[in-house]
Amino acid sequence: MIARCLAGTLLGFPLAALLLALVLHVLPEHGQAFLIPALILFFPLWTAFMAGAYLFRSGPRAWLVLGGANLAVFVALWALRLPG
Repeated sequence: MIARCLAGTLLGFPLAALLLALVLHVLPEHGQAFLIPALILFFPLWTAFMAGAYLFRSGPRAWLVLGGANLAVFVALWALRLPG
């Protein structure tokens, strides 16, 4: 149980931040107008990832899925920032 709790807490934080950064990057002309709602949305999104970690059967599976999601969103954000 503690492994799922830590997975949701430690991996949910960057996942929520990366998802909101991805949304802000995709909306370049409206990104500044969405900044305050994105900051307000951050905590409920992080809380949803923490609660969602308990849906996994085991702690290692939660770490694997949330870690993979972090990696996928990070790579997508990194790919969008590449020139050309």
